[in-house]
Amino acid sequence: MRVIAKLFLGILLMLFFSSVGNCADDENCLLCHKYRTLSRIDETGKTRLYYVNDNLFHSSVHGKIKCKECHSQITKIPHEENTKVNCLNECHIVEPTSEKRFSHKSVAEVMKNSIHSPDNKYANFSKADDFPECIDCHNNPLFKPIQLFKNITEEGQSPKALARCNLCHKEEKFIKYFYNHVSHRLHTSKDSSEIVRMCERCHSKPEMVKRHKLKNAVSTYKDTFHGKAITFGLEGAPDCVDCHVRENESAHAIKSYEDPESSINKDNRKKVCSRKTCHPNAADGIEDIRMHVVIDKNLYKPEYYTALGFTGLTLGAFFPLIVVLILELIREIFPNFSLRKFKRRK
Repeated sequence: MRVIAKLFLGILLMLFFSSVGNCADDENCLLCHKYRTLSRIDETGKTRLYYVNDNLFHSSVHGKIKCKECHSQITKIPHEENTKVNCLNECHIVEPTSEKRFSHKSVAEVMKNSIHSPDNKYANFSKADDFPECIDCHNNPLFKPIQLFKNITEEGQSPKALARCNLCHKEEKFIKYFYNHVSHRLHTSKDSSEIVRMCERCHSKPEMVKRHKLKNAVSTYKDTFHGKAITFGLEGAPDCVDCHVRENESAHAIKSYEDPESSINKDNRKKVCSRKTCHPNAADGIEDIRMHVVIDKNLYKPEYYTALGFTGLTLGAFFPLIVVLILELIREIFPNFSLRKFKRRK
């Protein structure tokens, strides 16, 4: 009887602490998704992980949004598999200037005119699935707030700024959330190498390059001085977005080089290169420097023959140097050796 009583008490305690630990999860999604091994192999053979780190999620930009506001197809538990998120859903957050429920519809409108939309007239349309969706580039980035003090910029919450907020706003949770929400937009949430890797996921796929009649843009970029600078960790080196997006515009508005409004259109390139953060004293002609060059005789004849010449020059200098080094090594090993004396002895 005592054993049964202890077992019953243990179950009650487990239920109590479980409910306390998941008090913020009023939709009970973490009842299943808190398990780290919750996963399956999908039809394409890829492993799909369904684990949700509660603390990490609530620190993200979507941390205040309930699961069902994005996964709106879920109406029961256990739910069906098809729970694809529609980022144009309106969520419960009210946009303060319009006082309307927030959605990403305005971002979608900008995307429609970009080269990343199948509706764009400059897009080499062949397969709608090739064009990126929100989650192809965005991964619910964590807040990266910054603090500025005496010309020193650091990541993290500024206690001085929070102290000013505390004067009027009394709820600490509210203050930290909105401080993060605003301040993390004051700098890029991805560094240059992350942006290059993000673009590489699509622009380096051979089948996609072929279908859209593109060059391997990321590979050719990495061969440039800019690409090498990022590879070696130089902060401030230009990434894809810096050149392909017009100043003061969103990366969602990226356009084809054929579009007169594009930052990389031949008539706008000098303006991009001459930005005060890049080459403010750039001379005329900088816009004619070719980027994303592939060593192909039919496409880029001057570059092809220049590369051929440098290859010949390198090999022409390298092999004689190797011969000289070998002869010098032989002399060091056999200092008194003479070929004439050797022949006379014979």
